[in-house]
Amino acid sequence: MFSASRIASALLGVGLLCLSPGWAQTVTVTPGEPYLRLDGKPTFLLGRNATGWSTEQFAEQFGWAREAGERIVRLHLNVGIASRGPAGALDPQWLAHWESILDDAGRNGLLVLPVLGVWSEWNDGSGGETWHQWGANPYNAVQGGPATSPAELLADTPCRQAWLRWLGSLVERWQGRPEILGWEVFSELDLVTGSSEAMATEFAGAAARVVRSSDPRSRLVTASLSGTREWPALFSSSAVDVVQVHPYANQPPYAGDLGSLIISCVHERLARYGKPVLIGESGLDSRPPRDTLTVSSRAEEGVRQALWASVVSGACNGRMLWWEDGYDRYEGLDLRTRYRDAARPVARFTRDVDFAGMVPVAIETSDGLSGAALASDRLALVWLRDRSCAPPEWPLTRIADGEVVLAEPGAPARYGVEFWSTDTGTVSGPVTVASDGGGLRIALPAFEGSIALKVHFRR
Repeated sequence: MFSASRIASALLGVGLLCLSPGWAQTVTVTPGEPYLRLDGKPTFLLGRNATGWSTEQFAEQFGWAREAGERIVRLHLNVGIASRGPAGALDPQWLAHWESILDDAGRNGLLVLPVLGVWSEWNDGSGGETWHQWGANPYNAVQGGPATSPAELLADTPCRQAWLRWLGSLVERWQGRPEILGWEVFSELDLVTGSSEAMATEFAGAAARVVRSSDPRSRLVTASLSGTREWPALFSSSAVDVVQVHPYANQPPYAGDLGSLIISCVHERLARYGKPVLIGESGLDSRPPRDTLTVSSRAEEGVRQALWASVVSGACNGRMLWWEDGYDRYEGLDLRTRYRDAARPVARFTRDVDFAGMVPVAIETSDGLSGAALASDRLALVWLRDRSCAPPEWPLTRIADGEVVLAEPGAPARYGVEFWSTDTGTVSGPVTVASDGGGLRIALPAFEGSIALKVHFRR
């Protein structure tokens, strides 16, 4: 699916060192690998998009993340707690709020990806967008700022110069914080009013240079687009160390099948750009959660499938829900409690896995099943689902005669196979499976919905 040598050439010079006081582990990004390393071990990381307008709300979400085995929180710094300072200047009250929240993330052993700019602040609603806040942006001339249009951020203008001063001041202030994972300079650049691929790429490059000059730890830098949109010039540029995707399954042809969307878009990005792929945010539907699949009675099954799909997609992380992680509170809903432990079974499955050398591999399945797999020369991770367990109802039926066929990593041998419940994260086995040289054919135990496997290659 992708070339390790291509990733290596794309990532030369990118690195990260982070030590969390509540976690006491080092985290590094290694050239040539799509996974972050925890204490030298390539690891799949789980996380969420936490938000709110009080430190208590963040504390609750951080506690849930820690208990569920998650390691990342992505924080939009101008959502919920917005800066009131003038253009180009840091707001002391805003800093105090966020630094208290960062401290708490560190105490919970969480790594933070701060989102430093958000599209809604730079959107005037002229394209029919729902969340547009340009009128209240301190960079807007109406508010005493230097810009008469949002697109001035993306060009070499006094507006951008002021914003970059703010960016450099913030990164310089926070670069010593051990809980910082990296820097997302901007979320969903394509939704800035007047944006274009060329303008966004040039802007991201300028922002990345400011970040790197202000952060001696050389942590990763990323920027994102909405949904699964691609701007090749941006994603292939040196401004982006990690390619982001924001898969929401209301886009055709997926109609709520978030797991299939994740597998497809991650595979494509790995093959095309040779960089790690990070799921920044995701969900069954991007629209406000009223009368959508997000609030349907069987939505949990769709989310469960998506979390497991992310494990075998080749992405460096998973979960990262949106409405279900806290943004529901802005709609007067409480989905976050429903999903507080959603990652726990996946965390159990991935906890002891060494992802070194893991790449997506092809599989064959019996009729009625679909899924994906990763494999190295030591281990394969497989996730399979009943195709009829699909949106909008995700019905459960008993699958009693399923099987999967994997290519063997070497000469015919005997293999140990563990079968994992995707509901509970419990394991049965291992059982020994012998190959005949024509591929490793594994008969599955009866299951409903989906099932996960670990296949240990023994010599």
